[in-house]
Amino acid sequence: MSIFQVTVRRRGVSPLTQSMVVDAGSREEAAGIATALAESERGGMFEAARVKSLGSVAPGVLVDA
Repeated sequence: MSIFQVTVRRRGVSPLTQSMVVDAGSREEAAGIATALAESERGGMFEAARVKSLGSVAPGVLVDA
């Protein structure tokens, strides 16, 4: 697993940009998780604008991000 910083943008009438840190297996998975969370919390349709790797997580280490 790796940690990714994902910036998502809401499409539509009231644009919104949000950045979050996600623990995922790949960039695509991180983008999907961040998009789903943003849509659930904020409503509307979001798309991943930027996915930046912050490094890997050692097995057994808990991530609180």
